[in-house]
Amino acid sequence: MLDVKLKLKPGHTSERAWMEPSPLRQLFWNITYACNYRCKICFTDAGSGGPEELTTEEAKDVVRRAHDAGVGDIIISGGEPFMRDDIVEILACMAELGMTVRFASNGSLLTDELLDRLRGETLTKSFQISLDTLDPRLYRETHGTSPEALPSALEALRSIKEHGFHTTVSVRLTPATLPGIPQLLDRACSEGWSTVTVHCPVHMRRIADAFPQDADFLGLLGPVFDHFTALPKHWLVEMYIPWAQYHPGMRRLEKRIRVVYRGCIAGRDRLTINPTGWLSPCVCLDVEEAYVGNIREDDLQDTFRDSPLCEMLRHPQEHGICVDCPHVEVCGGGCRASAFALTGRLDGLDRACPLRKRMFAASRDKGHETS
Repeated sequence: MLDVKLKLKPGHTSERAWMEPSPLRQLFWNITYACNYRCKICFTDAGSGGPEELTTEEAKDVVRRAHDAGVGDIIISGGEPFMRDDIVEILACMAELGMTVRFASNGSLLTDELLDRLRGETLTKSFQISLDTLDPRLYRETHGTSPEALPSALEALRSIKEHGFHTTVSVRLTPATLPGIPQLLDRACSEGWSTVTVHCPVHMRRIADAFPQDADFLGLLGPVFDHFTALPKHWLVEMYIPWAQYHPGMRRLEKRIRVVYRGCIAGRDRLTINPTGWLSPCVCLDVEEAYVGNIREDDLQDTFRDSPLCEMLRHPQEHGICVDCPHVEVCGGGCRASAFALTGRLDGLDRACPLRKRMFAASRDKGHETS
């Protein structure tokens, strides 16, 4: 997932070199396809659950096996994770083993009673609520929901914060949502939200009205960075984009605020579990071509260590990816989900990379000179 995290409050960050060898540290678990919203952009094409999804007992077995594999933290999303009526039971199983959880949710099903249970019976740390916009009409169109959904999301955010959970909002970057991100940042500052996460959508599963996959996302966000660094409360920017440090706009941003480059940890210290148990390196790659095993049958550690796709992510230059670029050992060959969306190949070129764009431009200019 290509994310930019605009962090308003001091908190945790890591500057561990993300390309260095690592054990399996974290799982991203899309626990159901069921969702009460129908967002235009959805990496899992959520809507309806199904009988093939993991049962309660299977989900609790996943928790135990993840713990045995050394995983201490799980990010849970969906669909909408709170569509599962056994979610607290699963989280309580995690708590018994000392495992923490973070949620990505639309917030619509969160009540004070549920938040009290999560505080008392689980080790829930944080919520990231999909907000996308503060414009009621655009919110309704973007999320495919009712007119009262935006006030409900804002009320959920107030309740989350009142219950003491780390509070984040997220926005998917589209031509429609981009102009409203400064307003979201202002609201975050006034409401005390900790982070505004900008997702640069990967063209997988359900996607509509988005920027092209090879758009200059960081260039488009230039005015947003200007607004963020002018806020009375701002701490740092975390870049979960492999090639971000090579974008020319980052030198200017680094002069005004601390920028941490976290790259892409898919297959490097994280695996994703989909609702039916299929394992893949990346939350944006819920496709058969990227499945590396199934949690019902396969060992997490063995899959993480031995899967050819995870090996390719850890050593891209050994698999023909960006072998003509001297920076491949630093950026990891770009985003494999972006490359797949652009080329249909997991080992294809990520043409969104600014270095790759400059190479193409130089080659084109050279061709014009000799023609």
